[in-house]
Amino acid sequence: MYSNRIELIKATCVADNDLNHRLSSLYDANWDICRKLMADFQAQGYELANPYLLAASDNYPSAAHKVMCLGKETQGWGGEFTNEPTIKELQQLYTLYIYHEQGNGAAFHNFVCWLSSLSPNVAVIPNNIVKIGKRSTNGYYKLVANRLHEQMNLLREEIAILAPTLIVCPTSNLNDYNAPLHQLLGDYEERVLQQELFVSERRYEAFADIPFIILPHPQGKTREDMDSVKRIVAKYILG
Repeated sequence: MYSNRIELIKATCVADNDLNHRLSSLYDANWDICRKLMADFQAQGYELANPYLLAASDNYPSAAHKVMCLGKETQGWGGEFTNEPTIKELQQLYTLYIYHEQGNGAAFHNFVCWLSSLSPNVAVIPNNIVKIGKRSTNGYYKLVANRLHEQMNLLREEIAILAPTLIVCPTSNLNDYNAPLHQLLGDYEERVLQQELFVSERRYEAFADIPFIILPHPQGKTREDMDSVKRIVAKYILG
């Protein structure tokens, strides 16, 4: 039916709800700054991925348990377009990649699927701290991320709009995770939940009423360890 992936993305429907309208307005207000920053760095030879723009699912607004699964940066994001996409197209890409393709089976997105399976009353929205990664390789340019975070605070605004009841943070490199989170959300108080597995609860000053659960990235962990982590997370969500 569709001759290429661009056509498939453009045919994908983003859920028509107030949250997505508000997200679109947020991105639109920062779009010129974002485009200029990307153009400046691309002129210096940086190969950048497309910005990672969210879209809530149909069931997210009415869900009793709204969970944000917060990674650091998106791998393999950005090679889908041959020209500059619009905000609408990026939200369509997000909808296709997250809700239909389920992240192509990556460990992070398998964990997202597990979160979603806990209850029909749970809705999960994957997010990333770094909005612009590398175009065709893993990781991100710290200089680009720092400059973007200095000029806009998309993460804080996204959390304010989506109002999750819990934010889950799977990470394989906590030191690399801490700096951008502190830059965007400020200081935090931390309570250790499971010392051996490096699971803790944080309360960031920007969102003191939302628990952030810091936990190991599921990739590379034994099933037994991840089962222990999952029990902690499930108790936070379901009580």
